[in-house]
This record gives sequence, C-alpha cells and structure tokens, in this order.
Amino acid sequence: MKPVKALLPVSKWLLRIAILAYAVLQYGPTILNLQYQTQPFFIAVAFVLFAVLLFAGGFTSKPSLTVVSALLLSLLIIYLMYLGFVPQVTISQIIQLLMVSVCLYFVSTGNK
Repeated sequence: MKPVKALLPVSKWLLRIAILAYAVLQYGPTILNLQYQTQPFFIAVAFVLFAVLLFAGGFTSKPSLTVVSALLLSLLIIYLMYLGFVPQVTISQIIQLLMVSVCLYFVSTGNK
C-alpha cells in the first residue's frame, strides 16, 4: 500500500497544534499563578513562548522561526527531563520523549 502524501500538510499542522495545546494545558496554570520569582515560572513562560513561535512559524515562508523555536523547545524539554529524572519509566517521561521527537522533526524539516 502506498503512503497518502496528501495528508502530510495536515499531519504537520496537527503536530504544531498538539505541541501548542500541550504547552498551554501543562504550563498555563503555572503562568497564571504569576509567581515570577521562581524557576518553574520562567520555564513555563519559555515553553509556551517557543510553542507559540513554532505554531506561528508555520505561517511564514522561511523556516528559520520554526527551526529555532523547535530547537529551543527540544533543548528545554531535555532539560526538564534531566531535572525530573527518575530511574523508572513514567508516563511524563514518555510524553516528554514524544514532544522531543516532534520538535526534532521540525528542526530537521522546517516548513517543507
């Protein structure tokens, strides 16, 4: 069976929407608490900002915004995985690994 290449643009936009939704749902309450003197607040702001920039990068013709924001998101997620590392596999680690793989996909392909 041949792949359905017509679904590729739809799947890329669904990946962008999924990252944005994850960022808002996961880090939105932290931002709304407005405890701007804590490290989790700045991590949450950076995560949501880069997710919005990744989403907005899909509307531009040049891939630089998409690539840079996806690279920074992947580095931020790897940092979060390092901070919350436990020797057993957890659901949050799997979700973060999936988010890193999606971000690295956008780093490698840009807006193609």
